[in-house]
Amino acid sequence: LKPIWLKVPQSQPVRTKFPPTRHPRKHQEMAEKAAAKAKAAAKKEDKKPFIQQIPLKEVFWLFSDPKTKLLPLKDVPYVLRATGLTIYGDEEKKIISEVEKVDGMGKPVSLATLQSWLDENNKSYIRSYDDAYNALATLCHEGIAGDKQTVKMPYLRHLLGEVGDKIPPQTFDKIVKGGEGGAGIKSDTCSLDEFIAFLQK
Repeated sequence: LKPIWLKVPQSQPVRTKFPPTRHPRKHQEMAEKAAAKAKAAAKKEDKKPFIQQIPLKEVFWLFSDPKTKLLPLKDVPYVLRATGLTIYGDEEKKIISEVEKVDGMGKPVSLATLQSWLDENNKSYIRSYDDAYNALATLCHEGIAGDKQTVKMPYLRHLLGEVGDKIPPQTFDKIVKGGEGGAGIKSDTCSLDEFIAFLQK
């Protein structure tokens, strides 16, 4: 006699038919939103400096007086930006006032003085990739530098010609095109990621 479990017929696999999706477009939009959200989350985790940091001694001598080896006080923000710091216009006066307390009010600054300030304060002026991406995304979302996830060169050209250091349109076009090599932005529009990658070159 066969064991009783051998007499029980094997169950057949059940095949279930699912009805076709009634709203394919809605599901696609949900998938796209999920992908965009995941991408945004990944960017928020990227806290690396947006601009590569350069030692002060490599740029200080490009701006300092060759005879006195001192840096004009007005050039302090430019030198600090050249090292990779991101300094906004309204932060310049504060930095200058902190530096001139060492070598004298209104007097040129030495390399040692500026290096000491940099060692103590540089972390406050190092912006991350995420900071840069969010700032540009906000400008685009508000229609100031583009539209949603797209950067528009005409918008940006006008913006940079009116605020901040006021970059002339001709200079802006030359920078965006990548100079003589022409390895820059090829059209009047590009994605946020493309423009951020271009700025990091």
